[in-house]
Amino acid sequence: MPLAHQRVDQAGFSRYQREHLRRQLSAARILLGHIRSRGRTLDGLTQHLVDRWLIANSTGPYYARPFLLWAATAKLAPADVAIATSSRHGERSIMNDTDRVLTALKLETDHSLPLADRVAGCLVLQYGQSTDRIVKLTLTQIHIHPDEPGVLGLQLGRETLWLRPRLSALLQQLIHERRPLAAALKDQESPYRFPGLRPSSHLSSNTLQRRLQRLGIPSANKARNGAWLALVGAVHWKMLADLLGAADGTANHWHKWNGGDRASYVASRLQAAQAPTSPE
Repeated sequence: MPLAHQRVDQAGFSRYQREHLRRQLSAARILLGHIRSRGRTLDGLTQHLVDRWLIANSTGPYYARPFLLWAATAKLAPADVAIATSSRHGERSIMNDTDRVLTALKLETDHSLPLADRVAGCLVLQYGQSTDRIVKLTLTQIHIHPDEPGVLGLQLGRETLWLRPRLSALLQQLIHERRPLAAALKDQESPYRFPGLRPSSHLSSNTLQRRLQRLGIPSANKARNGAWLALVGAVHWKMLADLLGAADGTANHWHKWNGGDRASYVASRLQAAQAPTSPE
């Protein structure tokens, strides 16, 4: 909780951070209820009692472990009772690379599909962006390339991500056409490129995911995983973290999972030293 209060004072929480904290508090409440239902108190907790609870709660280990560590540190629970760490990066479901590329090509060229969905789908399929981040895109995050007419970029991380020409054209069209969904507010401009019913709100992430499913993207997460796996095979993970706005740890994990090695960073830096002649 002190860390949570500190984050609120500094920058606030994202939707996922709020949900993560809520699940941690909920897991602690459920665990305490389980302990009381067995006629025990927290200071009389046993490993057997914890293990029995974990069997019935598949998500318990990840969300309840921080609470149990805090309780032991504060001497409210026995120090020899613990929840083992579990890797969050096990098997990842990945969209077939051929299907991913062909779907992205279809979205770029099929003018019969909704424009906003085409742009969002390409950002998921090509650049591994989450729907939660896409719906919050604003006009201030969109840049025009100084040397390449018609090429747009997104400020997702430390560096600007310059988009493919066809996707740039779609995004340019979206900038001029997007309005709030409510008919009565069509004439009002929204800061979001994926506005919701009101100009002050953006489209919900769940709504966008359902719309992408109708375009042939069975799962946004599977599509993102496929995009990340392809990207780390072509671009160094640190550069990807800066371009896509991902944490260094996340990008490095994908690099390792793809079988990459640290020596590739030397080659990428040597290439980066040469002045680029066009957007990469």
